[in-house]
Amino acid sequence: MESAAVEAHDLPVRSPEWQETSATAEPPVEDETTAPTPLDRKALATLLVQHLSNSWGLRTAEFAIYLFLVTLFPDTLLPASIYGFVTTGVAIILSGWAGRLVDEYHNLSVVRTSIVTIKLVDCAQYGATLALLYASGHASEQARPWSTPLASGMFTVIVIGGCIHTISGTTISVAVERDWVTTIAGGSSAHLTTLNTYMRRIDLFCKLAAPLFVSLLTSAASYRFAAIFLCGIEAACMIFELFWITVSYRRFPALREAQAARDAARQERSHNSNIQHSPTDRARPAPLAKILISKGYARLKEAVLDWREFAQYPIFLSSLAISWLYLTVLSFDGTMLSYLKSHAYSDPFLAGMRGLNVVAGLAGTLAMPLLEKKLGLVRAGNWSIWSEVVCLLPVLIVLYVGAPSDGMRAPAWNAALLFGGMMLSRIGLWAFDLCQLKELQLALATHPRRNSLTALQYSMQNVADMLKYVLTMVLSKPSQFKWAALASFISVCAGASTYLMYVKKERGHVLHHGVGDLIPLLLRKTT
Repeated sequence: MESAAVEAHDLPVRSPEWQETSATAEPPVEDETTAPTPLDRKALATLLVQHLSNSWGLRTAEFAIYLFLVTLFPDTLLPASIYGFVTTGVAIILSGWAGRLVDEYHNLSVVRTSIVTIKLVDCAQYGATLALLYASGHASEQARPWSTPLASGMFTVIVIGGCIHTISGTTISVAVERDWVTTIAGGSSAHLTTLNTYMRRIDLFCKLAAPLFVSLLTSAASYRFAAIFLCGIEAACMIFELFWITVSYRRFPALREAQAARDAARQERSHNSNIQHSPTDRARPAPLAKILISKGYARLKEAVLDWREFAQYPIFLSSLAISWLYLTVLSFDGTMLSYLKSHAYSDPFLAGMRGLNVVAGLAGTLAMPLLEKKLGLVRAGNWSIWSEVVCLLPVLIVLYVGAPSDGMRAPAWNAALLFGGMMLSRIGLWAFDLCQLKELQLALATHPRRNSLTALQYSMQNVADMLKYVLTMVLSKPSQFKWAALASFISVCAGASTYLMYVKKERGHVLHHGVGDLIPLLLRKTT
């Protein structure tokens, strides 16, 4: 960012608690005599049910919209890349704003507004897709989307809806998965791991079940029926989630207490700001244009300060490492889905393969607590990310050796290495994701603007994601996918290397010299 224009003395003064928390991402050692209060099981169940409903809608739309685009435009990756590029670009610009919403306004109101927004734009996207399906007839007779005003207009609705969907989803993720989870954990490292693991398992379950559900709809009925049915589900889930998020919020007294503390601090800041201005100043308000320019400059300065402060701390390297992992086509997203569809793989088969990858990801969430217990949080992340690198290597190789021509299925050995390597890489990926999430939560736990800084990691991830779509727009032919895969593998290696820098900064070294440290899972337990 443009941090050069900001003087160093303008940075907020860090409190001793913030310095102490950010000095290490290792979980605190908890004394057995002062064990944390157990989590309220009923309250936790309400939170997880709410997260299940929200995640189901997000994952369904994530798979369905790309599947519809691939069906409408079967000969090119360009429309799906344009969709991903634009939606990700908007997320880069507005992710920080989403974090500030959570910091500055009542969390429950922000989440409920985001729920309504997501459901309405999802219905609009499904409606626009339905209009395109009816207008185009059979997919094989489909003309280019911009060939008629109706088709180009509906495609625009899909893209704009995707932008609003993405930023609203980011707001909910920051508020619930970051802020609420950290507050509910109450400073307990064990509770934080438990909550993060449950939330991630729900995400992965939805990644497994939602594509299978969408594929069942498209296979058993039709794409048109699927669009209508999914739109109805979104409308029903909106009513359920608006009610259930309130139930979940009220079941956790810690959330209400934290919100009350934020409201009191905000009122005090507002009062202090008001008494700095004379009655004459208040009697003669500035012109609207001047007010808007002043607010815009203040927001820009806040964003620059946030970026500069975030970049000064060791956790920034961890955030940068996971961001590199988003510049990849080696995952079951819309881009790789388009490539695999060009090689005559059916929707049920692709949904099944994606499901196996999600099962492997669930295994990663099971492995993470064990790795953290045996290795410590930082080293567990290091083992996880490098295992992803190793498993993706055969995937890259088979895209160059024995790869089929467009429209043809791959040989059995080639497909086995491709899908097998992808599946095994998900174990390391999701274990690392949980490690990095906990590192970020611990590092920012006591920061007064933790949600604003947390959202900056989303911005970095979205930058990498957008670069991926730039890559696939340039290399839009399925036959060019292997070059995008090579760039993706290099990006994953860059992420693993960046994390090594974080490990070095946190622990003072990367490799241990004793046999007991080299094989900690077999010989000893880290304390």
